[in-house]
Amino acid sequence: MKKFTVGLAVLLMAFLAACGNSDEAKEVYQKAVEAGEKMESVEMDMVINQTMESDAMEGEMVMDMDTKSAMTIDPLAMHQTGTISMEVEGMPIETEMEMYLTDTDFYMYESMSETWLKMSTDMMPTEMMNTDQTAQDQLEMLESFMDDVDFSEEDDYYVFKFEGEGDEFADLTEELIKENLGEETFADLGVEISEVLEEMTIHSMYYELHIDKETYDTTKVITNMDFDINAEGESLRMNQEMTATYTGINTVDEIAVPQEVIDEAQEIE
Repeated sequence: MKKFTVGLAVLLMAFLAACGNSDEAKEVYQKAVEAGEKMESVEMDMVINQTMESDAMEGEMVMDMDTKSAMTIDPLAMHQTGTISMEVEGMPIETEMEMYLTDTDFYMYESMSETWLKMSTDMMPTEMMNTDQTAQDQLEMLESFMDDVDFSEEDDYYVFKFEGEGDEFADLTEELIKENLGEETFADLGVEISEVLEEMTIHSMYYELHIDKETYDTTKVITNMDFDINAEGESLRMNQEMTATYTGINTVDEIAVPQEVIDEAQEIE
């Protein structure tokens, strides 16, 4: 959770560098960083639409995820609900999800078996562990790598935006992977990040960041990526669109795991 503020600062630093001598951009940057440092809690709505195709699959796999989260930073706590809809080779699957996260424990509701599961945060699946960090980690990828950033304003918010394609994202992608998954994730799998990057081709990327004019809080992040990964002779094509909307900043009350969840949860060791 601390990475939210850090990621925001890194992103805005990149935007500032890319915007050159824009006094207005610098002022927005400074005030947004200050607002991020004061963030103690936040609510987030996230929508992810993902399409994958590979040599091993007949047709494509489509996944749509829609989640609502409430988070506090100190103490670390999160409650998340949502749905995951998938279509694999024409077969639809829809799953309801709910989870609680604390400094030490992770509780996840398994809708198929109608059972709560408990595990330590060390055992959490990587994609779950990064659910509370996805937006900010995505932001960190921009440091020192952007060649062109548009800075504009709407009625109620400022907009930082860039898009591009091709090999210009090689270094950018490395930062994204490091911040979003962490080098230790690949080390645990016996894989070096460099090996992943060597087999990855970024076709296009779009990024948009909204900052509230009154509070200078980050209110929305939009990212679209289209890329290929080749591994062991097989090719995987992925297109991902993500929109994260932040509300209720510094208004979230204490988040506690309900006692009935604690009592019912089956512990996984």
